[in-house]
Amino acid sequence: MSLEWSKMDEALFATAISGRNGARYQLIAEQLPDTDGWDWSVWRLGDAPDTARHGDAPSAQAAIEAAEAAAQHWDDTGAPGSFADS
Repeated sequence: MSLEWSKMDEALFATAISGRNGARYQLIAEQLPDTDGWDWSVWRLGDAPDTARHGDAPSAQAAIEAAEAAAQHWDDTGAPGSFADS
């Protein structure tokens, strides 16, 4: 998966849409304050907040890759390329 990410202030944002069922996943990566680390989160619109996936990474690129992988894994029942960029 390779999504188009947007930047606002110090945060990066993307949306992934499932090609199978139209589910929309929101992805964010933000630099942690006072460190070089990054935090990432993925959530699906309409789901309970406690279903979100999240983690940390050493760089912006690693956070983007982790968020995209988490969204893909969440959506995946098999087929790669199940997302359409939005």
